[in-house]
Amino acid sequence: KALEIGPVPRLAIVMLIVGKALLRYGHRVRLATHETFRSFVREQGLEFYPLGGNPADLMSFMVKNAGIVPSVSSIIAGDITKNRQIISEILQSTWKACIDVDDETGISFVAEAIIANPPSYGHIHCAQKLQSSRPVVQVLLAARRPAAVVPAPP
Repeated sequence: KALEIGPVPRLAIVMLIVGKALLRYGHRVRLATHETFRSFVREQGLEFYPLGGNPADLMSFMVKNAGIVPSVSSIIAGDITKNRQIISEILQSTWKACIDVDDETGISFVAEAIIANPPSYGHIHCAQKLQSSRPVVQVLLAARRPAAVVPAPP
């Protein structure tokens, strides 16, 4: 006999990654990412919240410093201090993404679930600060097999 449960309550979900399918199930979905993607996110029917930091600067640092230990040239150039500032801005805006009103509609928002990829920073801390049993789902959106092994769909 199948386990019978009542209807699933509708949640307000903050996403620190892309995901549109939850809308079809009646959830309120906010995607928190960089300002560059605002129009794309809104065009998909999702709420948007701008994360701090400049994604180009963050990617530049990651390209220059592929490993855990920063390169000598990055240290000399002061890139570590710049990167710390970027991460600080992202962390502060990640918390706001979980609790601030929608900046276009003025509708209040408090995350009831958080879906994030591990490098998005702050998701665990946000769930702790919300001080309840908010679920946090971590999803790593990185290829684990070469594209030739698992080709992209047409």
